[in-house]
Amino acid sequence: SGIIMKNAKTWLLILCISIFVSLFLGRYGLSINETFSALCFQGDRIANSLLYNIRLPRILLVCLCGGALSIAGMVFQTIFKNSLASPDIIGTTSGCSLGAILGILFLNDVLMIELSSFIGGLLSLFLVYFLTRRSKGNEIVNLLISGIIVQAIFTSLIMAFKIVADPYQQLPSIEYWLMGGFADASWSNLLICFVLILISVFILYRLRWSIQIIGFGQEANTLGVDVKKIRNQALIFSILLVSSVVSVAGPVSWVGLLVPHMIRLWTNQPISKNYVLTLLVGAVFVLWCDNIARCLFTIELPISIVTSFFGALYLAIIFRRGKKVI
Repeated sequence: SGIIMKNAKTWLLILCISIFVSLFLGRYGLSINETFSALCFQGDRIANSLLYNIRLPRILLVCLCGGALSIAGMVFQTIFKNSLASPDIIGTTSGCSLGAILGILFLNDVLMIELSSFIGGLLSLFLVYFLTRRSKGNEIVNLLISGIIVQAIFTSLIMAFKIVADPYQQLPSIEYWLMGGFADASWSNLLICFVLILISVFILYRLRWSIQIIGFGQEANTLGVDVKKIRNQALIFSILLVSSVVSVAGPVSWVGLLVPHMIRLWTNQPISKNYVLTLLVGAVFVLWCDNIARCLFTIELPISIVTSFFGALYLAIIFRRGKKVI
């Protein structure tokens, strides 16, 4: 516990330094003096606007979303007892994506697109649970199969709507959104996400011991834990985390799989010990992926390109070294 706490403090310091450094990064460079002047509201109009209207809300939103996806992934991996499980496992990302595409096609309003994306994520949850309740046998296996079914249905609908989209305006927007990115970050997006994510992260933190016990299997029933109730609560709030992120940034690949898996390999500790550390590492990882996405080339890369590259590279390295992945 002492080592985990020390690691968490170290990563908190790394996160603070990363946020500070990120303020200087971008295609429009700011010097140290310009940045400090802008932070004190004494810079010129362009510097103040760049810092407070573009970079600062984006940096904070990226950190918030990175931590949220990492926590959701950790919960999924614990409940499903599979270290390669991810939020995509029950079709949440596909549901959110379908909702956002419908918003792009028929609503054409940023807030309404976010709302429709969130509704799509909740719809995927309801469909999965409807199929699970109507099935017999192992509940976890039924949940996984239901997720695969719902994901396939939503993915096919996404492709169908892409065909009918305007190829000159709507289709490029849809394709770019499906690759994920934080270019549209704003204080309003940050506020909405902050409230939803804060509530979900806090409740999952309170449930972390029960979630850990569920990961032990059938022993949870003998320890006085209402497995079905805790599992349902954990999944609902994990999906709320994912839906909140996807509604403002699109699908951000690999974060929910890579970060909690990486933390488990580092510490060999359960969710109750790794909760805060996973939150911080996820925030740092996505922040630097976003920095690379917006600074590497003259055009901004979709963030999923960067996260997928580092995720695949990391798993390839540990696989090459013969370490246990699953």
